[in-house]
Amino acid sequence: MINNSGGLVPVLFIAVALGACSRAPVAESLQGIVEFEELTLGFELGGRVRTVAVKAGDVMKAGAKIAELDDALDRSARDASESQALVARSQVSVAEAGSRPEEVAAQAARVRAAQAAEALLSKNLERQRSLFEHGAVARATVDDLESQLAEAVAQRQSLEHSLALLRRGARSVDVNAARAKADAASTAVRLDEVRLQHHELSAPSDGTVLDVHVDPGEVVAAGAPIITLADTAHPYADVFVPQADLAGIRLGSEARARIDASAQPIAGHVEHIAQRTEFTPRYLFSERERPNLVVRVRVRFADPDGRLFAGVPAFVTIDRKH
Repeated sequence: MINNSGGLVPVLFIAVALGACSRAPVAESLQGIVEFEELTLGFELGGRVRTVAVKAGDVMKAGAKIAELDDALDRSARDASESQALVARSQVSVAEAGSRPEEVAAQAARVRAAQAAEALLSKNLERQRSLFEHGAVARATVDDLESQLAEAVAQRQSLEHSLALLRRGARSVDVNAARAKADAASTAVRLDEVRLQHHELSAPSDGTVLDVHVDPGEVVAAGAPIITLADTAHPYADVFVPQADLAGIRLGSEARARIDASAQPIAGHVEHIAQRTEFTPRYLFSERERPNLVVRVRVRFADPDGRLFAGVPAFVTIDRKH
């Protein structure tokens, strides 16, 4: 009998080695902490909080009302601005329309009356000068009439100029100035309208209310925190990959997270890869990884069921592309 048992050992060793080489390498889990994208929202204006329409834990849709400020004072200011704008527009209409026929006729009558008074004084002056030449009146009488005639001429000329202005209407520069005032008044009204719109705070995106920082009746400054809103449906975890193990990790690479509270992994993808290295964060306790430089990689998860909570440790596996 031929004993071949000695030849089987090398064959089995080779087969085991080949099987080990053909087996896909097991991806190593990376440690991270679950975080939410948080927004701290506030009013762009200061004022007294009239209502708060949400409480902690509420799930909100984009555009939903959060809170509002008392707008009584600003509404009064808007009403005053509208009245001023109305007056300014009326002044533009008056300037563009020019003088009314009745005003022109009345001014023309004043001119005729001044002309008649001037003619009468001129005749009286001629008569008094003749009497003065014959020694019948004093020189003071002639001087007084000359003064009255000069005043009458000046008044008649002034009335004639006013009549000419009425007939020509408003100057273009006056009309333009009135229009500019009306535009400025309208702009003030629009500004007041915009201010009134900023008295209501709305959600900029879908999210969950984590905290409410004010109560109705409180007076807040512009920019003061009103609520904290978080996107709990799309949490993320920053994991730290040793720089020597970055090969195959790409933007968009599929990933999975495992947490202690769920047996089912949660799917995600690589959203961001930092462009610089940093030291291993303190919550990675591996003696092997601690000395290494690592790169921050952000993995975003789709979690519509709300299985992930901020601050929970997550163990992330990233599919590598070679």
